[in-house]
Amino acid sequence: MTFHRETARFTLVGISCLALAAAVAGCTGSSDGSDTGGAGGSGAGTGGASSVSSSTGNPSTTTSGAGTPTTTTTSGAGNPSTTTTSTGDPSTTTTSTGDPSTTAASTGAGTPSGACPASATFCSDFEAAGLPEGATYRPSYQAADALNNMEIDASIFHAGAHSLHVKPGGGGYDWRMLSVPAPGPKFWARLYVRSSVDIGQAEHNAFFQAMTGNGDPNEGHNVEVAEQFCQILLNLHDALVLQEGATSMCGSGTKLPANTWHCMEAYFDGTQGDVQVYANGTKIIDKAGWEKLDFKTFSFGYLGFHGPARSMWYDDVAVAPERIGCAP
Repeated sequence: MTFHRETARFTLVGISCLALAAAVAGCTGSSDGSDTGGAGGSGAGTGGASSVSSSTGNPSTTTSGAGTPTTTTTSGAGNPSTTTTSTGDPSTTTTSTGDPSTTAASTGAGTPSGACPASATFCSDFEAAGLPEGATYRPSYQAADALNNMEIDASIFHAGAHSLHVKPGGGGYDWRMLSVPAPGPKFWARLYVRSSVDIGQAEHNAFFQAMTGNGDPNEGHNVEVAEQFCQILLNLHDALVLQEGATSMCGSGTKLPANTWHCMEAYFDGTQGDVQVYANGTKIIDKAGWEKLDFKTFSFGYLGFHGPARSMWYDDVAVAPERIGCAP
């Protein structure tokens, strides 16, 4: 098992909001154009949600490989350009004057090893009895039902002998999450995730999120790593960021197969509005300059708006200022 350590602390914060401008068409295979649901179930309908691809315009793309830190500069007038950094040691990108461009930098210190770093604000392998120390069940008004909605599972696990099983709820709105402290407005999260159905359904549901509030529904603003349009995407109050190169048509983006463990990583930089998401070591979302938010909390579990009902499992969850990485 990669680690056996849990720490935590919580604070509260204020709120801010952003809605993006590009309107999204409905998803092929979606059952209807019903409410995509923001935090707490409020939000515009699917047809009213706005979205952008994390790969913008008609971009040219420069990618820096793994290894030593690199600096990539995109300059000059012309078509919009997008610069992204691949996995590996931290790199920095800058953009000079010219036509609009989107630049996202892989940041954070150190070389990812998969082990729990000393700076982590939360690490759990779910080997202890009961819900992990430092994690708070949300919503708080259902805390008495926490162990009815979640359990430590000895039958399915990524490593060690246990995982966290988020039990199936109803087919509609269903918030079953643990909230843990974020190190600050800029941080990384690493989770091993497994679902009884494919991660990447046609309708809106979410799995983990960076939050400006304390983890309860409707407390602040939440950047969800979610599903919709048969892919994994970002959702912030129904403003959507799709996978790089994907559209709102089913089949254009990546989904993760059911009943398989997947290593997911996310980088949230609220100071710059940058978000990156990785699945099994591959970057699938790279959004720069989105809403600037003062993140206080990271939550994981299941946030269902449209179903289907499913079981979710989590193992080896870590939150830290630097990139943690997937275990070798």
